[in-house]
Amino acid sequence: MFNSFDGSIDYEILQTDAENLLVQYRENLRNRAETMLNKSGTDITRMSSQEIQKLLFEFQVHQIELELQNEELNRTHQELLASRDLYANLYNLSPVGYLTLNKDGVILQANLTATRLLNHPIEELINRKLAQYIDASDQDQYYLFLRRLAAERTHQSLDVRLKSDGSEITYVECQGKINDINNNDSEIWLTLNNITERKRAEETIANLNKKLAQKVLKQDCDLSLSNQNLTQLVEELKHSKQQILEREAKLNSIFNASVEGIITCDMSCKIISANAAVETIFGYTEAELIGCSINKLMPLSQDKCSHRERKSYRQEADMPKVLGRIREVEGMRKDGSAVPLDISIAEFTLDGQDYFTSIVRDVTQRKMQELQQREHLEALSHVMRLGLMGELASGIAHEVNQPLTAIVNYAQACLRFIQADQPDLAKLRSILEKTHDQALKAGQIIHHMRDFVRSKKIHRSTADINALIENAVSLSITDLKQYNIQLCFNLADNLPAIYVDSVQIEQVILNLVRNSIDALKDVSHNKQRKLFIQTLLNDDNFIEVKVKDNGHGLGESSQKKILTPFYTTKSSGMGMGLSISQSIVKSHDGSLHFASKAGKGSTFYFTIPVRRKSNDA
Repeated sequence: MFNSFDGSIDYEILQTDAENLLVQYRENLRNRAETMLNKSGTDITRMSSQEIQKLLFEFQVHQIELELQNEELNRTHQELLASRDLYANLYNLSPVGYLTLNKDGVILQANLTATRLLNHPIEELINRKLAQYIDASDQDQYYLFLRRLAAERTHQSLDVRLKSDGSEITYVECQGKINDINNNDSEIWLTLNNITERKRAEETIANLNKKLAQKVLKQDCDLSLSNQNLTQLVEELKHSKQQILEREAKLNSIFNASVEGIITCDMSCKIISANAAVETIFGYTEAELIGCSINKLMPLSQDKCSHRERKSYRQEADMPKVLGRIREVEGMRKDGSAVPLDISIAEFTLDGQDYFTSIVRDVTQRKMQELQQREHLEALSHVMRLGLMGELASGIAHEVNQPLTAIVNYAQACLRFIQADQPDLAKLRSILEKTHDQALKAGQIIHHMRDFVRSKKIHRSTADINALIENAVSLSITDLKQYNIQLCFNLADNLPAIYVDSVQIEQVILNLVRNSIDALKDVSHNKQRKLFIQTLLNDDNFIEVKVKDNGHGLGESSQKKILTPFYTTKSSGMGMGLSISQSIVKSHDGSLHFASKAGKGSTFYFTIPVRRKSNDA
């Protein structure tokens, strides 16, 4: 009568069993009576009253037994009816949905919980397949679930989603079991347990776990990155420390290997350190100098270390134009002899204390070279004077030749007219006037000569233009220092060699440099005086040399005459330097040009062709 899988009651079977018990009770009573009569073996009519009484007594006893059994059956029937109602309530009010399906999955029975889960009344559920109420995405798993039940005939479990009408999705846990009705048929007992809350909780936990994993992963990545950065920082610090040690060793090596003497003093002019070059220059060891005044080495610097001068020095040291300035002083060796020095001073602060470092260089050799260079300059000047005289002589001879010839011819004509008996004074006057004009022309040629003879013999050789520039500039170093002119080079590397008269080209460069120096002399001390020299190879395969200054420049009238012989803007000078330079450049198949703007400075540049020796005349 009871469903062993889901606890439900078959009420029709229960009613049928109760009726069958009553019929059986009556049948047993009749059979008992017949049995007792048969046992007596006699006809009741033949029985004695005692036997009849005995038989009636037995019948009464059996009747009482049957009545008792009947009461027991009625009581049992009532209990069964009560149990039926109880189990019916339990079946319908259970929180678990109960379904009975045939082997094809058609719903045969369902409790109230199942109807609520499937969201349809029982009338619509009966004789319909359960698959109609399962979400389409889970139907394949559901059919596999039914196949496993039929094949394995063991308890199976499956989680599926039910179809929704737009509301929240419902998740149910299906647990199924096969119940064999007879040899030819079977049915499926199925429970539906609502696990939506559990699924949501699992999804929430999964999301939280995912977020937690992401957060942990991010923190792990951040920690890894921080660890890498720290590791890199440690390596960089180690590398920096190593670099500092190497730099310190390098600086110490440079400090001790430097050919310049490096002397560090405090603000009271007491020497606190000196490198090995100081001993070479002055003859004192470092131990002999520590704690001594720097005046011991440079007596002329005593006033530089006075309080006023130190204060003034600190103020001037903030000005970029004073930084790195080189001064010439005279030092005193240990043996008492004097030594010419170049000195530059730099101030620095270490641990709150002010110090200054003097870098000194023995310039004895340079002084000797300057003397030799002056001698070389005098030789070049002599060459220039000789060249000028040659140019003047050649120019006068060439240009004055025609007017002198005309004058001679006119004079001979005059003599012939005078010797005549009756000279033609009109013709004589005309000839004398022409003679006068030719004499004036000769004078103008002398004072306004423009061209120079180019047939002079040139002694050419292979030369490096940058080397020629350095040689020429070295002759003017003293003037550059004297007038505080900043010299800047921009000499191109790997320039091809030129085939020129080196002395003449050097003379051209020197002339342009000295002109720029003369132009910069009168520039105000408040303005930085600059001289810029550049070499390059232009697009025409000519080497170009530029000499540029930031002097006062040339006016328009001066620009028109600057290359004219005997024209000069200087208070003293012949005005032939640029003219001769132009002649020299042209004799080398080059050209001399200039660009100038009043108040902005001037740029003079010349070009020299690049040729092989075999191509030169």
